[in-house]
Amino acid sequence: MSITPREVAVWARDYAFAARMHVRSTLDPRPPRLRGMPGARVHVVLIPGVIERWPFMEPLARHLVAAGHAVHFLPELDRHTVPVREAAVIVGAALDRVAAAHPHAQVVLVGHSKGGLSGKRLLIDRAVEPTTPQPAGLIALATPFAGSSRARLLLRVPAIREFDPTDERLLALAAERGADLRIRVILPGIDPHIPENQIPEGVTGVRLRANGHFRPLATREAARAVLAAIDELVPAPSDRDDLAAPRP
Repeated sequence: MSITPREVAVWARDYAFAARMHVRSTLDPRPPRLRGMPGARVHVVLIPGVIERWPFMEPLARHLVAAGHAVHFLPELDRHTVPVREAAVIVGAALDRVAAAHPHAQVVLVGHSKGGLSGKRLLIDRAVEPTTPQPAGLIALATPFAGSSRARLLLRVPAIREFDPTDERLLALAAERGADLRIRVILPGIDPHIPENQIPEGVTGVRLRANGHFRPLATREAARAVLAAIDELVPAPSDRDDLAAPRP
């Protein structure tokens, strides 16, 4: 697939942002400090994409905390190069920790790129384990649910191979539709990494005006879309619900 001049411009700005995030990830070894309010009604587990460490998710996390949500990063994923199924186990362990520490909170997964695939894998796996903590849903940003034709250019890189549209693991995950109602998809206007990306049939989603695979993570537009999706997945209790709730 050819690359258009407009995509070249988008790619340049996108990689400038990604380069800054990679430099920070490499040179600043400090653990995440942004948390939000422990007593928040919604706790968000942030899942970075492939080759991304947790700081890629921090610009978005600031908006979530400002809106009153608590956030949880996943430094244990490192650069998220393990296969999706293995990554889902790591995310699941984080979900269990959050649920144990905040039993009255709703937990939402927010994944970027491959993070959305790992999040969906966890939704599917947990659906058959009803006694384990269950995420309220998944918000997937720039996630290649159907893969990317450009992944074929890097098939020798094991971490990228799983994005090949013909990869059996990707096709099997795409065929799993039981979690669709708990997934919200947010796509960039132009994504040079996944130029043919579409909102999967049967899944609710929106397309942003912001372009790029990485840069939308730092935009207010994407943050607003994520916050709106959280409100859909975890509706705020109405005044009537509060009055009807039993008092201790």
